[in-house]
Amino acid sequence: MVKLRILLLVGLMGLFLSGFSQKRYNKSLTQSRGKKHQPMRFKKNKHMAVICPIFVPSEYPYQGIGFKAGDPFALTYKLYATKWLAFSIDGGIAAYGLYKRRYKELFNTLPEADTLEYVNHQVNKDTHVSAKISIYQPGPKFLKGLDWYVSLGWQFRYVNILYGFNQEISPTEKLFGSFNKQMDYMGPEAGIGIEYSYFNIPVSAFMEVNAMMDIVNQPYYTHFQFGIGLRYVF
Repeated sequence: MVKLRILLLVGLMGLFLSGFSQKRYNKSLTQSRGKKHQPMRFKKNKHMAVICPIFVPSEYPYQGIGFKAGDPFALTYKLYATKWLAFSIDGGIAAYGLYKRRYKELFNTLPEADTLEYVNHQVNKDTHVSAKISIYQPGPKFLKGLDWYVSLGWQFRYVNILYGFNQEISPTEKLFGSFNKQMDYMGPEAGIGIEYSYFNIPVSAFMEVNAMMDIVNQPYYTHFQFGIGLRYVF
């Protein structure tokens, strides 16, 4: 008799729990049918690798590091302080061939070459460091991710040249010789460029033209430089 009562009590509890579970399931199903589907939202964060474009206005400042090919071939770092203001530092090696005529002409300005005849020269070192500030403006609306900028800065060049010369010993005899000359110079730099950043990866591509004016060896001598490059932005 006791066993029968226990079995009856267990059966009633099972029916109650089964009904309660079914009621909760039906309520949950009804609520889920009544809700609209909400797509997953991602916070716009500069550390995400799938943002297009990478420059989200609310996430400044950004930093970029990469390389530039051209004159000079350089490593480049840029701090994007705001959407319209950036600071950059470039350092690298100049394109020697573009300065051949300049370094030949500089030979005749050297005090030690006053009585010497130029024969040839070899560039042992021609390194470049420049610091610039850039002002950005948006490009055309139909081309997303494209900006253009103007830049102003200061450039330093560290140059070492081996000059070959002839020295007149007598009207019929010349003696060949050579000497090394350190010919560092510097001056203001100005330029214009474009930068494109509408990629699925945090990379920007840029192209720029600069003009540097020497104020040390040949005052007011101006040389144009051109480069294209890539920066990883983080």
